[in-house]
Amino acid sequence: MPSISQLRKEEQALHALLFTQAQYKNYIPVKSDSLLQIAEAYYRTSSDSLHKAWTLFYLAQYYRDSDEKEKALSYFQQANIASRNIENNQFKFLLNLHWANLLSDEDAENKGIEKYQTANKYAILLKDTLKQIDLYGQWGWCCLLTGKYDCADSLFNMGLKLSTSSKMTYYNYLLNCLSLTARERKDYKRALELVNRSLSLAKDSTELYPLWNNKGEILLEMNQYDSAHFYLSKDTRDYDPYFKATHYLNWSIYEEKIKNLPKALEYSKRYAELLDTIYQERLDSKVANLQHKYDYSLIQSENKLLKIKRQRLYISLTAICMAVLTVAVIFFYKRREEKRKLAEQMRSKDDLMKEMRLQLQEKTIDLHAAQEKIIEKETALDKELSQREKMRSEYSSKEAAMRKEILRHSEIIRKMEQLNKMSQQDKIQSRSVVLSDEEQDNLAEIVNICYNNFTDRLWKKFPTLTKADISLCCLIKIGISNSNMLYLLDTSKVALKKRKNRLKHDKMGMDENDSLDEFIMEF
Repeated sequence: MPSISQLRKEEQALHALLFTQAQYKNYIPVKSDSLLQIAEAYYRTSSDSLHKAWTLFYLAQYYRDSDEKEKALSYFQQANIASRNIENNQFKFLLNLHWANLLSDEDAENKGIEKYQTANKYAILLKDTLKQIDLYGQWGWCCLLTGKYDCADSLFNMGLKLSTSSKMTYYNYLLNCLSLTARERKDYKRALELVNRSLSLAKDSTELYPLWNNKGEILLEMNQYDSAHFYLSKDTRDYDPYFKATHYLNWSIYEEKIKNLPKALEYSKRYAELLDTIYQERLDSKVANLQHKYDYSLIQSENKLLKIKRQRLYISLTAICMAVLTVAVIFFYKRREEKRKLAEQMRSKDDLMKEMRLQLQEKTIDLHAAQEKIIEKETALDKELSQREKMRSEYSSKEAAMRKEILRHSEIIRKMEQLNKMSQQDKIQSRSVVLSDEEQDNLAEIVNICYNNFTDRLWKKFPTLTKADISLCCLIKIGISNSNMLYLLDTSKVALKKRKNRLKHDKMGMDENDSLDEFIMEF
């Protein structure tokens, strides 16, 4: 597409809207509302209600993502007003769904529920089961976060009924959500049953990580520490600070429950460091309590050690008396036991060596098989690389032919052919071969197309270049000789040389030994 500044206002507005929509559909963060402001300025007074509604909707999305909640709510309201006279159930479903999510985040649950119900109405009209399932999942999650467990349970079950096949992505997600609801109700048996069903259907680590974490937390609350440790250890997500904070909190609770207070204190401190200032006071209190427990545990341990030392002293006095009588028996028993253990160890080593030899043979066979597979894959890869190289070569040839064809039809080639037919005197006297401003602009556009945005890249790297400089660079790029440039640009040999030197030294910062022509040809 041409530069947006070259488009009519209607085309500019449509371009801005479609480009923003493409970013959101491809999960690319929208970092500025400048394009949307162009669309809004046009559609505010336009009769195109649909495009106006979409523009206001994406502005609401942008301000929501920028944490400007009041602006976002205002634009959702404006988008709703703009869409009253249009029949587009898809748009109205998305509008009410995102609006409901924002209202739920802002603790406006009743208004949020109204928007969820409206979104559900449009999902039914669309006859889109996946949209209904997604809606029930998001709606149920908001209810779960606000403590409305009956409502959350009902919505998750409605979504589960629509997910008639366990192969659907949402089916596994909703099972886990129901497990979380049961866990919040302290119904650990049902929570465990649901998360186990979900685990049996999970296909990859993306689905398994939250399930392992959920199951670990359930088992931890059921005081099944070994099993809880096993599942909590399997969730190794650490690319997000919230995941890390959850891990540290779970491990802190776990270590505290098994009376390993120093470790619990360490995890609690890590947890506190990751949370923001809103939670800092509560976490400091938790750390202080753990520190107090730890200090109290140390005092108890020291008291127990003193008591044990006194008991050992009395026992030692008695044992010394008994030791003389029993030392011979103990010595004899130990010698006999050591011989027996030595014999057992020798037998165990023999058995282990036999087993290791068998395993080595099996692994050798597996290694040979793996080597054969690797050789096959390398052969296939070489073949594929060869085909790709051939395709690349063909593409390069086609690209060169296309570039040649485009240049052949350009005005500059026509004038070069005219120059070649003219005598030296005619060249000096004729003005018809001199490139006009429009022809120079066309030349820059053609070279830009043929040589991978040549002029755009050149201007970006050297922003001080003028249009005349760009035209000179384009003539060098397509291989026009200095003698022909004199006639095309209507200049003298000395003036051309000065232009090139000024371009080379002053604007491009090149050294004396550098070649301007070589640089342009390779750029």
